[in-house]
Amino acid sequence: MLNKLSKNQLYISITISCILFIFLNFSIGPTSVFGLAESIQNKTGYFFGVDINTLDYFLISLIPVFGLLLNSERKVNSFVEILKDNLTILLCCLITFSVGLFILITKIGSPSANPLIPEYLRVEPLKIYSTFFIGIGIILPFLINKKYVEKTENRIEEIGK
Repeated sequence: MLNKLSKNQLYISITISCILFIFLNFSIGPTSVFGLAESIQNKTGYFFGVDINTLDYFLISLIPVFGLLLNSERKVNSFVEILKDNLTILLCCLITFSVGLFILITKIGSPSANPLIPEYLRVEPLKIYSTFFIGIGIILPFLINKKYVEKTENRIEEIGK
């Protein structure tokens, strides 16, 4: 699958991923929704116990590599197409993470009946809740692209007949 790509694209993508991981993990560190917990609490009235950990940073930093893998399925491997694929994966990650946070707000993280836990506190149902939704955001463009490529190939075969 990576045979279609040039070595320079692969090396640049891996270098960007390593630099991004080092930056995210060591400068920001494990944090609560990138420091947005206070603004979310002010707007919604709830505090969210969703945290971002090293595994999340690792998945986020691998977006350039996943964008390269997504672009390797296409016939044209240009820099602009690789950037479009990276942005597509990033937007899908943001959308699925937002949907997951919305699900947490409305369905899962309802206030506890325990009087020792404050009513305004909403917490993750699983430890890897954020990682799960970021992973879905990474997988989603591959599934969409696979269906698009199959549909396009079938259409070209029909035109040839």
